[in-house]
Amino acid sequence: MLRLLRASALRPRACLLQTRCISTNFDARPRELSASGQSARVIFGAKVAATQLGALSRSSGMSKVLVVRDRDAAAASRTQYAEFLLMQAGLPCFQYTLERDCATLEGVDHAVSTAQRVGADGVVGFGGGNAMDTARAVAAVLTNGGSAVDFVAVADVEDDHEEVKLQQGTLDITPLLLVPTIAGSGAEVAKSTVLLDEDAETKVFFAAGKDIVPALTSLGQCLESYLLGCADDATNALALEGLEAVAGALAAPLKEGKLDLKGAVLREQFAIGSLLSGVAANSSGTGAAQALALSMGGISDLPHAQVATAFMPFVFDRYAELASENEGDPFFDELREKLENATDRLTAASGFQGANVAAWLRYVITRFDLPTASTLELEESLLNGLVDRAAQYQDESMQVSRSDDNGAIMEKDDLRSIIDSAVLVMEPTKEDDK
Repeated sequence: MLRLLRASALRPRACLLQTRCISTNFDARPRELSASGQSARVIFGAKVAATQLGALSRSSGMSKVLVVRDRDAAAASRTQYAEFLLMQAGLPCFQYTLERDCATLEGVDHAVSTAQRVGADGVVGFGGGNAMDTARAVAAVLTNGGSAVDFVAVADVEDDHEEVKLQQGTLDITPLLLVPTIAGSGAEVAKSTVLLDEDAETKVFFAAGKDIVPALTSLGQCLESYLLGCADDATNALALEGLEAVAGALAAPLKEGKLDLKGAVLREQFAIGSLLSGVAANSSGTGAAQALALSMGGISDLPHAQVATAFMPFVFDRYAELASENEGDPFFDELREKLENATDRLTAASGFQGANVAAWLRYVITRFDLPTASTLELEESLLNGLVDRAAQYQDESMQVSRSDDNGAIMEKDDLRSIIDSAVLVMEPTKEDDK
């Protein structure tokens, strides 16, 4: 069984609007939070890792642990604490540090080799989404043998990224615990893992991100899941609660113009938003912002949260345009109503009145001086492939997540329109052609 932990300093928070408010201290068995979006156990609460990491590792059958972590300096000190907890429980452990700022096929194979060399029979992912993705893939390869590429679900030589087949129940896995230390897009509960094919040449340039970026990504993922529609009302309610959690956490910082990311309440709200965004996306399928960011992973190892956040205002511009262009169509009239409802909820939670979802997002991005898509440069020759990959990822995600016949709202033309509106397209120079 895949067991999932959330490590963060948490305090209770009040319910927002009419959304069903779940406790911020809970142990939810599979499908208890969401019948359609939660396939694994989730334990959430203050000091969960400190009090239960060792015991859960032992009870899951681990006797020697590989800890997969991010490669930044802060991750090193955080992981030392995880090692202490595991060793305190009598479990020898060994670290594997990501070699790049993204999860890769080659990195998974290196981590598996490390686990085999030290005799690890359990895996703990401790860090951000890339550590979660790598740990999940390592747990599958360790049990089933071979290398990461053997588990690629869709292997198209023209694709620059591969999706590893790790849906719950598809493969047996080594005992696995996932402890996210960064609030992002809910990678800890994802149904599949996306890994970068390192043969791709990096051709994208983007300004450095800030710690708030992953939280906005989770908010955007909750928004798109709500627009796409989750499989059941309970999961739709979780999507709305997730967006309100993040927007509510930003209320005081938006007013004051500064963000204290060490605050326990803010971290708790970001954490619950991240978790719920992952649950909602498992039920609804992947939206356009995430699909574009993931497809960008084929040509760069940029953190997809940075790209997704930069694209989000343009994505929601396009949703609004589609609703306006198709006025009178029941589906798009409902889409317009959902956008209006989302705007109202963002306003109520954050205290900032935006004309629409896109305006609210642009205000937040400007207020905290976050990178925008205008700083993202793409070569013209890359665009068609990027759009194709994003559309393909959306379609595959819908097939995995949805049991109905509904698909993605954004089609290829819409995705291309978003890119054209958002980024600087570079014409190749003569030197590039040589």
